[in-house]
Parts: sequence; C-alpha cells; structure tokens
Amino acid sequence: MELAERFLLDALAYLECALGVLFSVLLEVVGLPYGRYTSPGSAWQLSATTAWVVQELPSLVVPLFVCVATAAERLCRWPNRVLLAMFVVHYIHRSLIFPFLIRGGKPTSWYVCVMAFVFCTYNGYLQSRYLSHYAVYADDWVTDPRFLTGFVLWLTGMLINIHSDGILRNLRQPGQTGRPVRVREHSQLLWGGAGVVWLRPGQLVRPGRGFRPVHLLCPALQSEAASPVVP
Repeated sequence: MELAERFLLDALAYLECALGVLFSVLLEVVGLPYGRYTSPGSAWQLSATTAWVVQELPSLVVPLFVCVATAAERLCRWPNRVLLAMFVVHYIHRSLIFPFLIRGGKPTSWYVCVMAFVFCTYNGYLQSRYLSHYAVYADDWVTDPRFLTGFVLWLTGMLINIHSDGILRNLRQPGQTGRPVRVREHSQLLWGGAGVVWLRPGQLVRPGRGFRPVHLLCPALQSEAASPVVP
C-alpha cells in the first residue's frame, strides 16, 4: 500500500510539472476570463473575496486534515515540520488574510474558481502527504546551508508578494473598478503587450489587455481611478 501511494505521489508530481508547462502555453494562446478580462454580465460569477477563499482553502485544509487524521510519522522530524509549516503559512495568508484585503476586485467566473479549487486540493494532498509520510531528511538538515538558503528565498519571496499586493491595492481607490489610471505626480513604467510604456504625470491609460507594472519609481504614486493592472 505504501509503495503504491509513493508511486502515485511521484506520478502526481511529474504530472503537475507537465500541466504547468501545458497551461502556461494555453493561457498565452487562449487566456481566461479572470480579473480585468472578465466579461461583464457573465453568469455564475463569485465575488473576488469569495472566490479566493474557496479556491485557496483546500491547500490549507487538506494538510491540516492529513496532520490530524493520519499517523503522519515523518512530522516528528524537524525538517519535515518546517517544510510543511512553510506551505501552511503561505496558504493561511492566501486563503484567510489576502482575500479580505482585496479592494474592488472584479467577480470571478465559477469555472475559474473550480479549476483553482481542484489544483489547490491536488497540491495540498501532494505536498502534505509526501512530507508527513514519505520524505526522509537528516535531522541536521535544518542547519544545512542549502536548507537555510532555501528558507531565506521562501521568506523573501513571500514578503515581496505581500508588499506587491499592497502596492497594487493602493493603486485603486475604494469601490472603484475598471476605470482609467491617471498618473498624478510621478512617472510609472508599465509592461504592455507592445512593449514598455512610459507614463508621464497626468497621462491616462485606459484598461487594456497585457499591461502589467514592472516598476514603481516612487511609492507615493497614487491614482485618481482604478488601475487596470489590478484583477
């Protein structure tokens, strides 16, 4: 039984990598009705907050269930504990904190939410089951420079993610969605489908496909209306 599940986990890991490549290509070609690409008036839409909670929660609930309802023998080892804790901390933020900070997010199509829900269930099971039952690390692995380097990279990435979310939220005034951006005081550099676009103070950019922020030259940058770069 254990050998069969270990084989299943290995197969799921390889499948996840393959699906990542496949969907990266498909999304470039087809796209998804998410954020500013959502079609107005589409049926079966969820609010941004509801969708984020529902779709991200399995990556938190499944590991907690695995820890409580199964033997989870490997969690007596510190490396396994720390690695699984890193995963859980990330999804505590993504499912229970970030959604309630969203400001004026657009509704999410139900099938986009369902696909994300399936992925998070899949990933939550894969990560938690492997780390709690099968992953073998030396007890001193948590003091190894490679482990510490990885931990610092994880922490740095999470802090950058949280900070970037805050910048994007502040580009949008409360209750505003889908309106032009006016750069009031400082220039801003945006990446668009046609290349890099330099915005001067007072210049308007209407919501369009492909614009994403590359760099904010000044944190004091404010907008008079909603930013098209915020989902």
